[in-house]
Amino acid sequence: MAQSIMFTVDLEEWFTDGREIQMASWDNYESRVESTVYAILELLTKHNAKATFFVLGWIACKKPHLIQEIFAMGHEIASHGFAHELVYSLSKETFRNDIRKSKHSLEDIIGAEVIGYRAPCFSMTHWGLDILKEEGFVYDSSVVPGSFHDLYSKLYNKLEQPFFKVKEQFWELSLPALSIGNIQLPWGGGGFFRLYPYLLFQYGIQKWISEGNPYVFYIHPYDLDPNQPRQANFSLLNKIRRYYGLQSSRHKLEQLVSQFQCKSIAEYYPFLHQIENKNWGT
Repeated sequence: MAQSIMFTVDLEEWFTDGREIQMASWDNYESRVESTVYAILELLTKHNAKATFFVLGWIACKKPHLIQEIFAMGHEIASHGFAHELVYSLSKETFRNDIRKSKHSLEDIIGAEVIGYRAPCFSMTHWGLDILKEEGFVYDSSVVPGSFHDLYSKLYNKLEQPFFKVKEQFWELSLPALSIGNIQLPWGGGGFFRLYPYLLFQYGIQKWISEGNPYVFYIHPYDLDPNQPRQANFSLLNKIRRYYGLQSSRHKLEQLVSQFQCKSIAEYYPFLHQIENKNWGT
């Protein structure tokens, strides 16, 4: 029997990371997300797989039909914030307003409660977790322990368990990071999925699972789009992060989905959606 993993999508455009292109000008750029998301959905359907889509609120408001289609196909809808801003760069009030706007927008579109969140660039903070709980979220999936990535939060250097209760009725589901010497190497997906040879990436997943850990994979639509416009002002490092391996990424994703049983977070941990939220629907 195939090993089970959680398959997640950070649903954002190629221009919405908020660093090089500011939100005020997003409407001026070509939207490419839809065709790639449909390709992901087709692949998941082919293999009877489910996923959690962490949706950027700005995109949800622009393309509500797409979010409704994803939800109607049995996939989980979760929040990726509204404006793709790094959590640790925001005030507590601004963060609260961002996630509240995102949550309400998504819930209005799908007519169901949204309980999961992932911070842009995994930029979570301790106070951010507190606010998520206060705003009715049940889980966060934003921690990459000990990562050397310059944008990722350094919230936890090392975790005893990848999935753990932060406080009553609120959980953290961290992303995988393999220990190589004193380095914690991210092994969840995205640019790392494009960078590593597939057999090596597959080995890392199997090693992680063999140690008793739940595995979370993530991908962005732009990770599968070799024809996306190139951002000329990217540094060499950011160009490698964004564009390396685009030609082979769809084939690698087909291999992954065919070799592992892919589930949404809601399917993997069904109890999360059974927690009563007294504020839902009010």
